[in-house]
Amino acid sequence: MVPQGPARLALIGVTTAVLAQTFRFALPQLNHFADEAGAAVAAPVVLAVFLAGFLAPLVRRAAGPSGLLATGVGALLLVRLLAQALTPQTWLALVGVAVGALAVTALYEGARGLSGVGFATAAVAGLAVDTAVRVAFATWDPVWRSGIGPWLVCLVFVALGGLALYRELASGAVEAPGVSWRDALGAAAFGPFMALQVLVLSSPAFVASSGWRSLTIAHVIVVVGQGLALAFLASGLAVRAVPGGVAVLGGTVLGVGAAAIAGTYAVTGIEVVPVVVVGQVLAAWLLAVASRSPLRRAGHGGAVWRIDVGAALGGLLVGVILISYQVSALQPMPFPNNALPGLAGILLGALAAITAARGGPLPARAPQRA
Repeated sequence: MVPQGPARLALIGVTTAVLAQTFRFALPQLNHFADEAGAAVAAPVVLAVFLAGFLAPLVRRAAGPSGLLATGVGALLLVRLLAQALTPQTWLALVGVAVGALAVTALYEGARGLSGVGFATAAVAGLAVDTAVRVAFATWDPVWRSGIGPWLVCLVFVALGGLALYRELASGAVEAPGVSWRDALGAAAFGPFMALQVLVLSSPAFVASSGWRSLTIAHVIVVVGQGLALAFLASGLAVRAVPGGVAVLGGTVLGVGAAAIAGTYAVTGIEVVPVVVVGQVLAAWLLAVASRSPLRRAGHGGAVWRIDVGAALGGLLVGVILISYQVSALQPMPFPNNALPGLAGILLGALAAITAARGGPLPARAPQRA
């Protein structure tokens, strides 16, 4: 009853990896845009591009679910190709962020029918590959490099994503259930999850600098965390139904840990290692719990575009957290910037709690599919 095949998992993994790459190359360009144009001009423009995900219901109405998937993911892959060819520029960063916000909504369309565990597994695996690529280029994204190596990496991501997208479109759209607003909010969890991954959890450069480790050791630490997250998702423990309070507790622990190691008043040293490793497991588990309701096949309620709105909210949260964190390094804010990664963790737990009791446990065969 659940669509099978590695193409769906590949599509989720590649899209997640390219999203992370796009946000990373866009952030410095948005900062440059703010310096040149001024905060009064830059702020509404940047906000507008992160709000682009809310166009998803209109795209769905005009082109159908397959059109939304093709537009979001296809345009994201095209932006990645252009960024490699032209090197990152301000206009491309703005387009990339807008397309990325739309791709978040398309991601839930392409993943429909998978369990939350399958979705989270593919997302973590995609980030693991992305992390390995960054370390291979000494933490400099290939998009900033020229030569055969960076181009090969780019073409592999784009080609694999394009093939997976073609396979998904050829298989036809998966029928969506009726959903309540409570169910749809689970799709917003991808935003805090991605913000934490970009800032802390999947960043070997952060672990190396804050943990006082070499880049090689930092990569090993991140890989251990990602490996444990994947093992936990596949163990069968993650498929069990959990009370909302447990999800809130997990998000609070994740948020407090992230706030303790990232920001102006962060601790440094060996303490960073367990926070990153445990944080990877908690973030993957909470994403799996939150995603089960918006991805399920059965249910009664409102129109499917509610999931588009929930996922678009997640795309907006990525921008709010990442942009605010970057701005805090340049000018004072009314609160310590440690609060931003802390907020991401707490939001992830809260959104998982909202949908935790919906639909019961995940399918028992989810670990085998993953």
